[in-house]
Amino acid sequence: MHIFFFFRGVNQYVELFKSLIQGQFWQWERTDLKTGKKVKVLVQGALRPSYLGTYEYIFPEECLSEVIAVLGLQEDKTFRMNAVRKMMGLEKIPKKNWEESKNIQTDIMVKGTNRGIVGIKVAGTGCCLIGMKRDRRGEMYGFNQEAL
Repeated sequence: MHIFFFFRGVNQYVELFKSLIQGQFWQWERTDLKTGKKVKVLVQGALRPSYLGTYEYIFPEECLSEVIAVLGLQEDKTFRMNAVRKMMGLEKIPKKNWEESKNIQTDIMVKGTNRGIVGIKVAGTGCCLIGMKRDRRGEMYGFNQEAL
């Protein structure tokens, strides 16, 4: 799954936000073709510059609602973003994912430790979501999986 967005804000805070996004890990489920069993692993989200000054964030598709919640994304219904989405050939984020994201806890204490995980919050920054693009799925490297 790929989501595309613009960053706004003071440069050093935007750079911090970009660093924090790159440090997130997401659960990726795929099927082992030899055993037929589902295998879950953690993969690091990938942020890369894209065209027209946008950024692209890549992660497992089943994590979309959680990515929306953790990154603190807001739905933008303006004409401006609709036009950019169409120009880039992207899909709109499904309403279902926006609704699910509202109920996802982003601040978590790791039981039995003195550590925790928090959603990404950087004052003075904004992330203007444009749209998404799905990855193809198929048999790769002995697994049936999403081609991240």
